[in-house]
Formats: sequence, structure tokens, C-alpha cells
Amino acid sequence: MTFVQQRICLNCEPNSIFNLKSNFTAYLEMMIKRTKVWAVIGLMLTSVLSFGQSIDQVIKDLDAERYTAAIDGANKLTVSSPSVDTYFLKGYTVLSSPDYAKPENLKLAQTAFEAGNALEKKGSPLNQVGLGMVKLASKDLAGAKAIFDEVKKSTKSKDANILYRIAEAYTMFPEANDPAEAILTVDLAIEKSKVVDNPEFYFVKSDAYMLKNDGGNAMNALNNAERLGKKQGKTYEKMAKIWLHSRNYKDANDVILKGIAADPTHAPIYKYQSSYQQTFGDFAKSAEAATNYLKNSDGDVNAKLRASKLYFIAEDYASLKRILSEIKGSTNDPYIYRMEGIVNFKEGKYNESIKDFEKFIKANPKDENFSLDYGYMGRSYLKMQGADEAAQNSNDNLGVSFIEKAVALKDSTADTDYYAEAIAILKERKSYEKASQLSEKSLLLKKEPNSSEFATTAMDFYYAQNWGKASQYLEKALAGYEGRWPVGYALNGIAIINRDRNDTTKNALYLDVPEFEKYLTAIGEEGKANPNNATYVVLGLKRLAGKDMLNKDYVAGKAKIEEILKYAPDDQDAVTMLHGFNKMIDPKYVVPTSPTDSTGKGNGSGK
Repeated sequence: MTFVQQRICLNCEPNSIFNLKSNFTAYLEMMIKRTKVWAVIGLMLTSVLSFGQSIDQVIKDLDAERYTAAIDGANKLTVSSPSVDTYFLKGYTVLSSPDYAKPENLKLAQTAFEAGNALEKKGSPLNQVGLGMVKLASKDLAGAKAIFDEVKKSTKSKDANILYRIAEAYTMFPEANDPAEAILTVDLAIEKSKVVDNPEFYFVKSDAYMLKNDGGNAMNALNNAERLGKKQGKTYEKMAKIWLHSRNYKDANDVILKGIAADPTHAPIYKYQSSYQQTFGDFAKSAEAATNYLKNSDGDVNAKLRASKLYFIAEDYASLKRILSEIKGSTNDPYIYRMEGIVNFKEGKYNESIKDFEKFIKANPKDENFSLDYGYMGRSYLKMQGADEAAQNSNDNLGVSFIEKAVALKDSTADTDYYAEAIAILKERKSYEKASQLSEKSLLLKKEPNSSEFATTAMDFYYAQNWGKASQYLEKALAGYEGRWPVGYALNGIAIINRDRNDTTKNALYLDVPEFEKYLTAIGEEGKANPNNATYVVLGLKRLAGKDMLNKDYVAGKAKIEEILKYAPDDQDAVTMLHGFNKMIDPKYVVPTSPTDSTGKGNGSGK
């Protein structure tokens, strides 16, 4: 008997052992039935495997910020395989998207969690956690806590996955979170888990510590996630965020490169690469990273909007304008107006820039800090050329008004010194009076201005020919410099001369002379002989000689004039003054008829 025959007859009666035909037929019928059963089981396994892979793909898309693909995949799963898991996934995916706070999205998530909860007679703990997430997304922390506490009670805090989801919920929303409770809960989840092989547990712990601004413990949690060897793209993305936040750029770049190598399709890592390159001014590579982000994200309107912000940071305005033109009218995100406004400003389209910022402010929440926007609007008005003087004055007044609004809001995120830029624009147009007024306002905002800042304001008033203010601030600057800015003394002397020009009482006192004396002493003999100092040296010696004349110290005055003529022999004022001193010293002195003769011996008329 063959082996097959023996196998067929294993369950045969002994007396029918030779009835091979009938037994063989029975065997075939049995195998056909079994084949059908295994076919069904096979189909079921295929469905389960396909289902599992679909969930994995939705989560992968969600992690990679492919939100449209993730939500679409989750929707399909609830149709093809409705279960507590797929309904939770749908609600969770909606709440994980950037637009989670929209009322329609909160409703969509709640409906999904309610559908999942209804599938189990006593309710689904997982979907009940989802309903708690909706509470948090709606800024109802107390309501969420009540739900989570009830879930913990019903599960006796033994289900590691439920505990992990509760912990995650406490970290998901900036408006309502509890990082301390998240850490306690995820630690309990790790404790209850027989085998911790899910890096998400540690991602939650890291996020909670970052909410507490504790980068060290956040990184320790990610190191644990890294050791599991799963989801490396997401692990290194989160590490990059922490390293960049702490300005540890070397380690940031290392983990960025590791993340790209581990999963080149993980879009968020390219955001941090773009930010890293921008930090070092490599805008071309920053823009390239932004392109890689867009390539690996959905490519839809929202993805393009996120990419546009990266192009903006990278200063790739050509790509930015292209993206904005593609998504305009397809999104109501007001930040497109802000970005357009900045690009138009940089391209010199100031009127268009102002309109963009006006749209941004109108479309944005009331609690938005518009310092940046007012700053650009102010500078745009100041740079706009008015059709006539009245129009220019109107632009200037509006510009200054917006600059002052920007400064008043004290935007700590902006690197721009709005007053300094406005002052520079006004001085470039030679509008010195307005520039000096802003300069003083800027100075008065500083708690302890230094000598350089006093000097800057002094010079702004100097160019505006506001001599009193110029002298006031020059004196403050010089007090701090303690002789290290000699020309400041000369400038203050000139300011005093002009300040007192129409005040005969003060003018007669030569109040500028002490300043010129300090100047000449500070530069010394070598400085006096330097042609670069000639203007101030000559003026200073003239003023000192003038006071000598007032004090009737004619010999001292004459010596100063003779010193002038060493440096400026053709100075006719000095020649005239010298003749005056000679006449005062010797009444018999005859002023020469030749205007250039300073000897007193011209035309035979000597002493």
C-alpha cells in the first residue's frame, strides 16, 4: 500500500481497507472542504494583514505631516474595516492635524470617537480617551481629566496602551495640557507594559518634558526611543528640534543627517534641516531642504503653505512667490498676506506691501502681536515717495506712527531695531529733524544708555542743526568717553557756538572755548599737525585767540594766530586777526595794504 493509500485509510474500517476507490473519493471531498476553509482563513489573514498595513501607513503619513493622505486613509479604514481601532484612528488623525481646532474638525473627531465607543457594549476605553482629547482640544482640561480618571478606573490602570494614550493626550494641545500628569501616566504605562518596544511611549515623555522646558530629560527619553531601533526618522526629527532649540548646532546637524538616512520620506526632518541651514546663512541649502519637505509631504494646499513658510525663512523669494501664486484663493491662512507683504517690501513695492499687511491684520485674531507688521508698514510709508511735500509729510507722519506702534508692542522675536531703521531711512532722505526726534525717543527707551548711544543721538541733532540738543547729548557722551573721543569736544564747541550765536550775552562769554581747549590738549602737537584735523584745529585756535582778545591778552592771542598760520598759511581770517593783535600790542603798527602780507612791513610802512 502506498503512503497515500495508507494516509487515506487511516480512518477506514479494516474490512474496507481495499475499497480504495470509495475511500479516495471521500478523501478528495474532505480535502476540497478543507481547502475552502483554508481559503477563507487565508482571505481573512490577508485582510487582517492588509488592515494592519493600512493602519501603519496612516500613522506613517501622520508622522510625516502628510495630513491629507492620513485623514483620507483613516476615512477609508472606517468604511472597509469599522472597529474601535479604526474609528479612534480617524478621530486621532483629525486632532493631530494643524486645523484640529476648527469647529467642524472637533465635531468630526467627536463623531468618530462616539462611533468607536458604541461598538462595545460597555464602551471602548480607547475611544473614551479620544473623547477626552476632544475636550482638551476644546480647552476643557477639567472635562478631559474627568473622562481620563473614569477610564483609568474602569481599566484599573492596567492597560499600558490606554495609559500611553492618556499621557499623549495631555501633551497634544498648547491650549490645554498637563505635562506633569503626562509623565506620571506614561511612566505607569511603561511599568505596566511587559515588553516596551513602542518608541511612542518615549516620544510622549519627551514632549511632556519639553512642555516643562526640560531639554535634558526630553533628550534622555528620545535616547531610549532610539535604542528601540524603530521610527528612527521621527526619533531624530524630535532630537533635531531639541538641539536646535538649545542652539547645539553640531548635534542638530548630526541627527538631521541620521534622520534623513533612516527615512528619507519623513518630511518634518527637512523642516529642521532648512532651519539649520538658515541659521548659518546658507539660504540655497535651506531652500533645497524646503523643496525636499514639499516633495515628501502631501503636496496639497496646506503642505504648500507650510513649505512657503520655509522658503520665506530661507529667503528664496522666487520659490515663495511661485508657491503663493499656486495656493492663493485656496486657503484662508492670513500668513500668506504677511509673507507677501515682506516680499513686496524687499522688492520696493511699498504700497502693495502696506495693503498686504492691512489684510493680514484684518484677518488675524485680535490678540496677535502686530509689531512685525507695523514695523514693515512704518518703513514702507517712510520709503514711499510722496507726489509733493504735503504727500511726503503725510507718508512720514504715518510711517513714524506705525514705527512707534511697533516699538510699543516690544516684539521680542524680531531682530529689527525699528527706530534705527526708520532713522536711517530719514537720514538717507536728509530729513534730519524727524530723524533726530526718533533718535531721542529711541534713546529714552533705554534704561542705561552708553556713551556710543548718546553720541549717536547727539550727531542726529547735530545734523538737524538743533544745537542745544546736540550739545546736551554730546556732553553726556563725552563724560562717558573720558577723553577717548577728542573730536567730540570740537563738535560740542561748534554746537555751543551755533547755540549761542543769537544770544549776545552768552556769545560774549566764549562758552565753547573750554571744549576746544580739551580738544587741542587731547590731540597734542602731533594731532595739530595732522591735515585731517586742520578744520577743527584752526577753528579752535581762532576761538581761543578771540577770548584772548576779549581778555586783552594780546601776546597769547597773537601766538595762537601765528600757530594757525603754520598749519593754514592762506587763512585770511587768521591774517586779519594777526594784524589786529599786532595793532593792539603796538599802536604804531601799520596794517599792510597787501591783504596777504602778515609781516606788517608791506609798502615800507614798518613799525
